[in-house]
Amino acid sequence: MLSMTSLSKKDYMIIGSLLFLSLVPGIAGVIRFIQIITGVGYNIENQRFFNDPIPVLIHIVAVVFFSFLGAFQFAPGFRKKYLNWHRISGRLLVFMGLISAFSGLWLTLVFPRVPTDGDWLFGIRMIVGVWMILCLFVGFVFILQKKITQHSHWMIRGYAIGMGAGTQVFTHLPWFVLVGGDPSGLPRDLMMGAGWLVNFLFAEWIVRRTRR
Repeated sequence: MLSMTSLSKKDYMIIGSLLFLSLVPGIAGVIRFIQIITGVGYNIENQRFFNDPIPVLIHIVAVVFFSFLGAFQFAPGFRKKYLNWHRISGRLLVFMGLISAFSGLWLTLVFPRVPTDGDWLFGIRMIVGVWMILCLFVGFVFILQKKITQHSHWMIRGYAIGMGAGTQVFTHLPWFVLVGGDPSGLPRDLMMGAGWLVNFLFAEWIVRRTRR
């Protein structure tokens, strides 16, 4: 059984922050999963999920596992204390991350476009999905080569971009406060893209900081 005792404040801060960031997409995913399984909440806006539920359910399960498992991968004290757990769960993390990215690309390519999406969001989602797959694949190759530092850097990049949904809650807040209602078109595209961009830049800042 994993114990959180004897961890540093830094470890608690990292794990707590990542769990908090995982909370909103995790809850939203669980609610969507229950809706699809039970058939509750069907309407015109979400009928695409009910018409082809399998890839949606796969995506939700992968995202939930990826986000919550990843929260424990990047705290150095926790990683050293539970190295075997880190290795085993890390393999599952990469697998779930790849499933999450591939299923996300599938949903983007195959599912009907949402009326609130603008012209840019399709391209942004494609770039983000491909980048996430590349980061996780490169990170996995580096750990097979025992290149721990490079592995860590690419896994940070992959996890950060995969957690864009959590950051998008905050990039949408100014709109909800100042304008109200759900954004659509270009404003929605920009706020969605901003969530991934913030995480991308933050990951690069962490990578460069650890290099120094």
